[in-house]
Amino acid sequence: MKVITLLLLSLFSIFISLNSGKILLMGNISLKPVIILLYFATLYWNPLYGLFAGFFLGFIYEIYLPVFTGTFPLIFSSIVFGLHLIEKKFFKFKYNSLVLLFLTVLFVGMVKVIIEVNKIVNIFWVAFTRLFPEAILNTAIGFVILYLIKRYSRE
Repeated sequence: MKVITLLLLSLFSIFISLNSGKILLMGNISLKPVIILLYFATLYWNPLYGLFAGFFLGFIYEIYLPVFTGTFPLIFSSIVFGLHLIEKKFFKFKYNSLVLLFLTVLFVGMVKVIIEVNKIVNIFWVAFTRLFPEAILNTAIGFVILYLIKRYSRE
């Protein structure tokens, strides 16, 4: 049942990320539902589900973006593997575990900027005008999701 739920959530998040990204774009800040899904699938379900979703979403993601073959499956699978290695250090039902989500969104944004631009052009400007606000937005959404998970898991 979790596999079907994960597949449906994956398709929904990739749809939001690729098709509705322009609608949800605020200035230069965009929502990253794929990263949020990978974070919660890895930490709150089985990490193998997160690895499967990371490779699948990376493959679908790179069909729509003109990048080298295997770039996004490698990035998303590496993120899931890193989250799996670090998950023992953080208690996942505490809000301080969202630091991992913040750092993950920051890392993916940095890699994506380097891939898209093919050179580092004033990376500090991009970091403060785009990457940090994106990470803060996605961490705030993760905060709401974690609050809902904690609230409904008690009942």
